[in-house]
Amino acid sequence: MKVDVGAAISQANRLSQYASSLDSIKGRMLDFKGDLNHGWKAKEITLINNAIDNINREISQLHALLLRISPDIIEAAYEIRKEEEAREAAERAAAEKAAAEREARLQNMNLR
Repeated sequence: MKVDVGAAISQANRLSQYASSLDSIKGRMLDFKGDLNHGWKAKEITLINNAIDNINREISQLHALLLRISPDIIEAAYEIRKEEEAREAAERAAAEKAAAEREARLQNMNLR
């Protein structure tokens, strides 16, 4: 089964879109945190701020991971496809050589 480079590129693009969505979510979380801090002055706000900061750190890590693996997916698909093409070329060459050797043996048999 051959690797579908187009599908790999599509999947990598989807991961980049997910990363962009995460970036948007992080921005909304920061806006929410600002609004919350502006309107609420209780002691519990520190705990809420810490929770929001932790979530934003996790979002940032996931965002970075998605952006790192997207090009790796594309590169791997191209490498696999290149290996498949090389294997197919080697198989064709081996088959052509075997056919030529067979033909040569048949010609040698007819000459005797």
